[in-house]
Amino acid sequence: MAKRPIIIGRTEHIALHELGFERVAAKIDTGAYRSALHYQRVHEAVVEGQRRLVVVFQMGRKRRAMQFKQYERVQVKSSNGEVSERYLVRTRVTLNGHSVRTQFTLFDRSDMKFQVLLGRKFLRHRFLVDVSRTFVLDP
Repeated sequence: MAKRPIIIGRTEHIALHELGFERVAAKIDTGAYRSALHYQRVHEAVVEGQRRLVVVFQMGRKRRAMQFKQYERVQVKSSNGEVSERYLVRTRVTLNGHSVRTQFTLFDRSDMKFQVLLGRKFLRHRFLVDVSRTFVLDP
């Protein structure tokens, strides 16, 4: 028997432990296929003979530089139909004790209220969104 999906609100607090962020507000976006993560700076570099993606993340006042050995470039279509190329990385998201490894495209969300967006690929078969509520899983 399949597990029942967990009900969450249109915004929730998450942890991105692998990136060093313990509590970040995320917007749940059922219109987005993939999840998106804000970056401050990003570039490819050769480190110890291997190609890496070097990313500086900033969530609130906390800034953290990370290197990804595994990454790719993907085409993403925005809500207005514009296609752009973005980097895609994988990391673990923890939402009230539910830990899920998922994909994020990297996008400059500095002019947006939420620096993390969780899309359908993350939500599928795990969560149901009650858009009338926010921070349902907060204690």
